[in-house]
Amino acid sequence: MATADINFHLLEAIAPAALRSAMVAKRVKANTAAKPKRFSKDVDQADQTVNRIALVRQQQEMSLRSVARHTGIDVRTLRKQEKPTANLTLIELTNWADALGVPVKDLIDAPGQGLASPIKQRAELIRVMKSAVSIQENADCESMQAFADTLVNQLIELMPELDGVSAWPTYGQRRGSEEVGRTAEQYVPVHVAGAAS
Repeated sequence: MATADINFHLLEAIAPAALRSAMVAKRVKANTAAKPKRFSKDVDQADQTVNRIALVRQQQEMSLRSVARHTGIDVRTLRKQEKPTANLTLIELTNWADALGVPVKDLIDAPGQGLASPIKQRAELIRVMKSAVSIQENADCESMQAFADTLVNQLIELMPELDGVSAWPTYGQRRGSEEVGRTAEQYVPVHVAGAAS
């Protein structure tokens, strides 16, 4: 690595002045671009509520991790940005709007302004779709399965972006009396203090 740096600097030293400045600028740019950002970005805070990003994100059933994947911004920074008092730039608001699939104006808090009707409708349809998919996954008879399939297909016709919405999360699965949990299958060493060896 040191040899490459020495050769590179040697080329800079013998290059004409016009080319030398371009080479130095390119090296500096490469060095600064290669350093990963380790800390979240500071976000200016206003004295009053100026945005409703958190409300819109929650109504859209979108996690901060999903927004981070869409925007390329770390979750810590996003958490600061979605505070109601976060005073964001237009570019930051646009990033949020693109990730959430809403117009920028719906992220700005204006007195007496409720959420736009399409945002409410989308959030309601997502909840209905989650319920329909839950019924579809847990249907125990053929007629209920057909009903759930029809409902899911009709919702997708209404709003194609609902395709792929998952069911409501379940917290654990019920086990039968014959089944053993994963914890019971693992070896757990037991050390008793003061036991005779």
